[in-house]
This record gives sequence, structure tokens and C-alpha cells, in this order.
Amino acid sequence: MLNQMKRTIFFKPLYLCFGLLSLAGCITRGSQFASDTDWIRIGSTTQESVSKLLGNPHGVGSSSGIPTWTYGFYKYGFIGTNAQKELKLYWNPNRTVKDYSFNSSFPEDRNVSTTKKATDTWVEP
Repeated sequence: MLNQMKRTIFFKPLYLCFGLLSLAGCITRGSQFASDTDWIRIGSTTQESVSKLLGNPHGVGSSSGIPTWTYGFYKYGFIGTNAQKELKLYWNPNRTVKDYSFNSSFPEDRNVSTTKKATDTWVEP
């Protein structure tokens, strides 16, 4: 009888936490942003204009000595699927976009059938 009471006392908070987490559904990190990257222009989009549009980057760093900013939105489902998207911007010394990459696992972003090259011309993958 005492062992059963100990188990009840131990598992009751766990059941409560599990129930609350399942009601919450998911946890997000980062800031949601539009998946469209048509506004980015290599050599002319500035750090200032990116900051005004997207706010502070989720992360900053360096790739082979090139300054980078990363904007990320991460959605972790307790029950279900996880999804993430990241926009990584690489900067010239004059604070304009040198290059960028966008990756997403959100279902609404999977239908993109073309990619944009640095020359701003559309090509089929």
C-alpha cells in the first residue's frame, strides 16, 4: 500500500506535466518571417534595410571570414512534426548582401520549384 502511494505521488506531477504539454501542442523559437526572398538583391540590399524589415538576427557569425546573420524560426511539436526555416545572409565589407541562403522544412515552403541565383535570374533546378 505504501509503495502504491509513493508511485501515485511520484507519477501524478508527471501526468499533469504531460497533459499540459500536450495541450500546449508545440514550442517555438526565433521569430516568424516571410519565406519570400525576392526582396533581397545581391550587392544592394543593406544591413540597415534587413534590420528594419526582419529585426535583430537570431544569430550572427562568420563563414570563412565572411560576416553572417541568421534568421531562424523553429517549431517543435510535442506530438506531431517539427519544422524549421532559416535565412542566412552573407555580408560584403560595405554592409551589402554578398550572398544568401534560405532553407525550410515547413510544408507550405516545399512547393517552391525554382531557385534564384545571385544574378537575379530564375533557373529550373
